[in-house]
Amino acid sequence: MSQAGHWWPARHHIVGIHISLRLQLLDCVMGAAENLEELLSLDRVRQMTGMGTTFIYGEIKAGRFPRSIRIGRRTLWIQSVVQGWVRQQIVLNRPAQVDG
Repeated sequence: MSQAGHWWPARHHIVGIHISLRLQLLDCVMGAAENLEELLSLDRVRQMTGMGTTFIYGEIKAGRFPRSIRIGRRTLWIQSVVQGWVRQQIVLNRPAQVDG
């Protein structure tokens, strides 16, 4: 049987499939990276909220502030969750506007 008559695909076809799969994987990884949440240290949370450490941990204990997550030895907060809390505080503490 000649080389053209073998059942396996030509080498260039296999290489093309390999490159295609790698590009699909790269697209998948890049898409996931765009969806990753930024994690914040306590210092960054204090900067975003204007609140001190004691206040933040007291509010966490009372269930009124987003809980942190542990990664290794680090204590971190999810940025979008903290931003949501800040937005909520703005809405709750703005005086109601009266139309008329």
